[in-house]
Amino acid sequence: INVLIIGYAIHPRDLFVSNVNEIHRVIANDQDIYERYIFEYKPIFVLPYCTAETDLLHYVYNRVKNFSHQISLTENQFQKILSLIEKYESLEKQNYGSDILKKICYIEILTFISEVYLTAPVTLRAQHGGNHAIGIVAETLEYISSNLTADLSLDNIAKHIGLSKYHLCKLFKDKTGTTINKYIVSCRVAKAKSLLSSGGSVTNACQESGFHDISHFVRTFHNVVGVSPGKYAQDNQNAKIYYEEYIK
Repeated sequence: INVLIIGYAIHPRDLFVSNVNEIHRVIANDQDIYERYIFEYKPIFVLPYCTAETDLLHYVYNRVKNFSHQISLTENQFQKILSLIEKYESLEKQNYGSDILKKICYIEILTFISEVYLTAPVTLRAQHGGNHAIGIVAETLEYISSNLTADLSLDNIAKHIGLSKYHLCKLFKDKTGTTINKYIVSCRVAKAKSLLSSGGSVTNACQESGFHDISHFVRTFHNVVGVSPGKYAQDNQNAKIYYEEYIK
């Protein structure tokens, strides 16, 4: 299957990481079935296991320049992480000691992922494989993410892409499963989360993410994230302070 995620072409045995500030979606060219494993965790829960010698969150907080979300695993690496995931799933049963063993396996998986990203060479982003529809959607995504503070009306976007508004909206929905307007909101909220996590004020996050109206920003942010911008900023600053103390 030929699909894209955050501008990357996906291949068998690929490993991706993304954080809560990054919008990502798989775009498939056809109806082929593919299988993927999703391993979610909150960095705050990983902090107690980070040390100065082994930073399990380096790809979350201390990303290198030209960081790649994608790593192509070797067959041996793929089999290793697959066996760890299967082991983790098998520990769902409520046997004596399964909670401790599950936590150990959890750390094994995080350590494996951390080591892979620490030692792997930087991979290059793949091209769109010549698929015209995917290319149009990718161009639309890039235009939106690069112009969040601009007037992102459907008319302006369609004019830039060179398609009718109706055709572009239909194509975007068919390939991504969401609407352009919903994607714009998601991008603006993600940008605001990133700014707030970096110490930016609520007012600055509102302006720089393209919301402009503070009341609308606070209401939309709370609806999407579940907490107010102020609370989100405070929680993330506390987590970063905690993290910095652990890796000293």
